[in-house]
Amino acid sequence: MISGLFLVHWAEAESLYAHSEVLLYRQYHNDLPHPQVLFGKFDSVYKLQEEYERTPFISVDGINFAYIPGDNGIFVVVVSRKNIDAMSAVLFLHQFYGTLCHYLCDSNTGGESASEANKPRLQKLHKDTIIDNFNLVYELFDECMDYGIVQLTDYNILKEYIKVEANRPKLVGVESIDADSSSDSSSDEETTKKKKNKNKHKKTIKEHKNVKSTHNQAVKTDVISPESTYINSSILRSSASSISWRPKGIFYAKNEIFIDMIESCEFAYDLESQFIKRNEIRGVCDVKCYLSGMPLCNLGFNETKISGIASSDDFDLEGNQLTSVEVEDAEEDQSSAKEHTHVPISNVQFHQCVDLSTVYRNNLIKFIPADHKFTLMSYRVEQQKQRRKLPLIMLKPTYVVNTAEKTVQVMCELSTHFKKRLRANNIQIVLPIDPHIFSPSASNPDFKYKAQSGDVSYKIDSSSLLWNIESLVGSQSSVKMMAQLNLDSCLETKELFSYIRRENTQFKNRPQPQEDDAGIDSLDQFYGVNGASSSLAPKLHELSKKTHNYSDINVKFTIPMLSYSGLKITYVKVEEEQMKYTCFPWIRYLTQSNYDTSLSQTNMSSNYVFNLGPSSFQVI
Repeated sequence: MISGLFLVHWAEAESLYAHSEVLLYRQYHNDLPHPQVLFGKFDSVYKLQEEYERTPFISVDGINFAYIPGDNGIFVVVVSRKNIDAMSAVLFLHQFYGTLCHYLCDSNTGGESASEANKPRLQKLHKDTIIDNFNLVYELFDECMDYGIVQLTDYNILKEYIKVEANRPKLVGVESIDADSSSDSSSDEETTKKKKNKNKHKKTIKEHKNVKSTHNQAVKTDVISPESTYINSSILRSSASSISWRPKGIFYAKNEIFIDMIESCEFAYDLESQFIKRNEIRGVCDVKCYLSGMPLCNLGFNETKISGIASSDDFDLEGNQLTSVEVEDAEEDQSSAKEHTHVPISNVQFHQCVDLSTVYRNNLIKFIPADHKFTLMSYRVEQQKQRRKLPLIMLKPTYVVNTAEKTVQVMCELSTHFKKRLRANNIQIVLPIDPHIFSPSASNPDFKYKAQSGDVSYKIDSSSLLWNIESLVGSQSSVKMMAQLNLDSCLETKELFSYIRRENTQFKNRPQPQEDDAGIDSLDQFYGVNGASSSLAPKLHELSKKTHNYSDINVKFTIPMLSYSGLKITYVKVEEEQMKYTCFPWIRYLTQSNYDTSLSQTNMSSNYVFNLGPSSFQVI
């Protein structure tokens, strides 16, 4: 039984004086000390642990902590003096954090109008957002847990009877610009008011004509005056029924279901040994459901072992059989089409709405979907078991160091290995300029580059080159780029290669200046006296040595309409016994790589990296 639920902000995690700040909490039992004393014990253990030693559980003086890190230093923590189920506690923390993000982050809320959809978005959870919405968070504390026992964490149900509007920061958008321009002249204001009144009158007439439902909040154009305080009477019954994730009484004018197969690549390639160290896929099947009533959906995949248990009985699929262009292209070669390629899928996790018996028996995913957005399933695929699969994007970087002219030339050759009719969008390649080896010139920043495609820039705070390519077609044999930087200093050849091989670490542990000398130097730098420069470049250069990893090249990209694992949806069928409507299914595939280094629970991040080695460097 859980004694307390806490939202904590951990400020300056890497500092010696870091401490946790309790933002909001709910204590369900009186067996815990004051929160300041409680998290003083938590801090004393957490700070002493290295990053690789930290687990979601900490036990101090008979008090058990279970926590997960979120965005911007936010921690969700449950505390108990008893032995609780560890997996249940972590699962509750993840679901509660997701519910918080649904309420407080604009990007995850649903049922919004077209004008609200065009407004700027708040993407991640922040400390100030939690404090500004304390009344909403306290309601979530009471509804999600009662007397230390988990009650309900499904956002699709909670949103129907927690009607508190979130207090989000007002971001500068198009409306503020229009307001400023309209305030310049009074005549313009009068004309705009007249136009608005006419438009409002026309809209009210249309709304009176097109009334089709009584309380549907999903189709807001069909409702004359939707009340924000309206509560569906079936919500209270559905929370205790067998189908707790979907209330009754849902109606949409147009019945649609959107299915997104999103795969994130985990790829690591050693440039020295030319060996693939890791090649995995973490995929999710996200669903946006706009279906009326209580529909029953059936999904079929081209893989015969979705659950990992083979079924010997053959079965026939009836209904809507999807034929995609990629499947037709794959079946052009008759000899290869006869040989079924097995997708090594593993770690499959289904939403609670999925009927597992049909998955095991018929290899068919049958479910009654939740309303609006939810994740139907997640999975993992080991691409190293599929030797025929080539890496989507390959790089061949070369660093040429000219010690005489004190310059470094970075040359990179890129090639793509996917179908020619597909395109990779928003490609970003981060090439590190290791400050332990190179010291870029701040007085003579003569940066030059030439690229066959895209733009190149030098980022001084992270000491890296950014090569941005807007779009690139598949089966591209070679796209080259070259950039040149001036250096103040560089390591000698022997020291350079010994550092790359990680045979000594003296460059990482250079002696720091004394406090008195550091204070005098900072004053000279601030006023620009005694030959000191007021530029921030040297300080950023020293700071970048401690905060970044320079042994890897990171790649970020998105490839629409590509399933890298080969897992595809071949069968969709939607049935509703009472309404008998026609459903419009939409299916989208996306393969991506997003190297988000922050501890995020809302965004699925992945790493697509190339490890540098001595063969990537040349000294002339």
